[in-house]
Amino acid sequence: MFDRFIRNKSVLDRLRASPLVAQLDGFAAAMVATAYCRDTGYRYLDAAGHLGQWCKRRGIGLQATDGRVVVKFIAHLDTCSCPGEWRQQRRDAAAGARCFLEYLRARRIVDCADDGDLPDVVREFCAWMRSYRGVTAATLRIYAPMIAEFVLSQKTAPAQYGASMVRAFVIRRARGVGSDRARCVTTAMRMFITFLASTGRCHPTLVGAVPAFTSWRLAKLPRYMTPAEIEKIIGSFDTTTPLGARNQAIVLVMARLGLRTAEVASLRIADLDWSRSRLTVVGKGRIEGSLPLPQDVGDAILRYLASRLPSAVGEYLFVRSVPPRRPLAPRSISSMFSAAAARSTGISGRFVGAHVLRHSLATNMLADGASLEQIGAVLRHRSVETTSIYAKVDVSALRRIARPWPLPLTEVAPC
Repeated sequence: MFDRFIRNKSVLDRLRASPLVAQLDGFAAAMVATAYCRDTGYRYLDAAGHLGQWCKRRGIGLQATDGRVVVKFIAHLDTCSCPGEWRQQRRDAAAGARCFLEYLRARRIVDCADDGDLPDVVREFCAWMRSYRGVTAATLRIYAPMIAEFVLSQKTAPAQYGASMVRAFVIRRARGVGSDRARCVTTAMRMFITFLASTGRCHPTLVGAVPAFTSWRLAKLPRYMTPAEIEKIIGSFDTTTPLGARNQAIVLVMARLGLRTAEVASLRIADLDWSRSRLTVVGKGRIEGSLPLPQDVGDAILRYLASRLPSAVGEYLFVRSVPPRRPLAPRSISSMFSAAAARSTGISGRFVGAHVLRHSLATNMLADGASLEQIGAVLRHRSVETTSIYAKVDVSALRRIARPWPLPLTEVAPC
């Protein structure tokens, strides 16, 4: 597979003489399958070969290759004097090494944990969370950097952690962010202290030092868009292009079915049951559900699938429009929608993410006379209390029962 990207005979000979030739050949095949362009494939293969030779000279076996090894390799590039014609740009070599490690993890050739250069105690925490708490990799990608920041800022062993340290870090980290992000900080720290206590690294009472932030779940109205605004966004995409067809299909799936960005990103082609017009969705808690597939959503998905390049064919439904043809990240979906909303309706800002479509679906269903139980069934809520936040958005109904303020003097109770 090397010759699909490389024509230079000396480079081909160098790669074929590498101790990782079998893995490099598989890496090349994977890049061919995901439609990497020739130049990028050349640079990434060269970087992977460089990484293999560097590891060999330092006695680092393939199984021991992880994120920390790649970080050390990238640092080595600034003073590289390796034998051979390694003349890559630092950026290309770093990207290629990371991509090669990702390939090794995907094939289970090396440990699939993506802990990078985290401190040892944080890596143990991530392993504990996966093993004993069943936490997903997406959640750990949020928790791990915060915990690493705390560990590196203390300059002391966990046995010397004190309540003032924990409280000061949480308050500083939660300052200037929304209530949801603040709760994420406290949850991550509480789980980390619980891990330390369960492994005998600190006293269990330290968990009580993590402060709690006051947040009333029903204190705010959920943000939403009107049906006219949503239809304007849907109609703004150029469906004659693969990118426009894909983005319109994504927005329609979220607007009509109320899917979260992570659920859209994880959709597979096999989840579509065309004979029954159903869509299988794996939601929070890895709970699987089945939803009806509306006609306009199905038409948009078919239009997108027909426009996809042959090289983009894979198990995931929505993939990147440029190589490598990986599944879209949830953050990319939200950014795409925010840009479309700003472009077509002029609505922009910090809170205009794709999740507003889920709120809008519930709000508009309530305005059309749907019950909270029906809304909860569509949104796949496990508790009616979760759906109850939408009871407040029926402003016309609330106006009929709201009392005037200030109250008339005849209704004021005597002192």
